[in-house]
Amino acid sequence: MSESTQLLVVGVAVAAAALYVVRASWKTWFGATEKTCGSGCGKCTTPAEPPPKGRYELPQV
Repeated sequence: MSESTQLLVVGVAVAAAALYVVRASWKTWFGATEKTCGSGCGKCTTPAEPPPKGRYELPQV
């Protein structure tokens, strides 16, 4: 490989690494506003079930 080809390969690798860091930072700072647990199941974003109406059982100790 010539010196200019090696320089081009190194430049592409450095540019790819820089883009990766910029993308990761962007997603951290300006990513989704929803707070999720990260599992992707969707349970974190669903609203909680309302409490049942009527009588409530007391916890047994």
